[in-house]
Amino acid sequence: MRTELKRPYPAIRTGASLSCGGSQNWFPDENFRLCGCGVIACADVLLYLTGQEELTREEYFAHIAALRKYFPLIPRRGIDGVRLAVGFHLCARRLGVDVRAGWSASGAKFWDRLEKQLANDLPAVISIGPNFPRVWGDERLPLYRKAEGGYVEAERTKGHFLTVVALDDEWMEVSSWGRRLYLNRRAYADYMRRQGTLFTNLLFLERKKL
Repeated sequence: MRTELKRPYPAIRTGASLSCGGSQNWFPDENFRLCGCGVIACADVLLYLTGQEELTREEYFAHIAALRKYFPLIPRRGIDGVRLAVGFHLCARRLGVDVRAGWSASGAKFWDRLEKQLANDLPAVISIGPNFPRVWGDERLPLYRKAEGGYVEAERTKGHFLTVVALDDEWMEVSSWGRRLYLNRRAYADYMRRQGTLFTNLLFLERKKL
């Protein structure tokens, strides 16, 4: 069974090409390129929730600039999930978006919350946390691209935020680095079990009740 957003995810136009969401790699600030994935993920979700489906690169840069003060980045370390949730809450209130944000779901509730969020037309920011508590470790999760006949590994990453836009029994379809990629559910669940849920988890959104 597939659960997905009801509208196209925001695209950024560069010449004749369209991205799938934005990328921190487009920015000149070295620390932002290294650690800005959480800001990008939240900014893209806010574009979706305010109905903005396509921006130019210049419009996107202005959008990010207006939000960055709500997401303070520690040099070379980025931002944790709790501060990401606080920043998202402040930005949503500023933009008139009626959603609540919180960080984390228990391992037992993670997949139910993720599916519920997508079913409610709310993109889901998740993290592939750093290796914890062995922070010197280099275990990374593979991300895939679709190819003829299946999926081909495209990247391996850790310490990274990305946004789930669709989910089925085997795969999460995600926006990361301005690309549409795929993350295996079983691989993510195994990584969460080994590394713990403190840093590998979900920015849980829900619509405010009237």
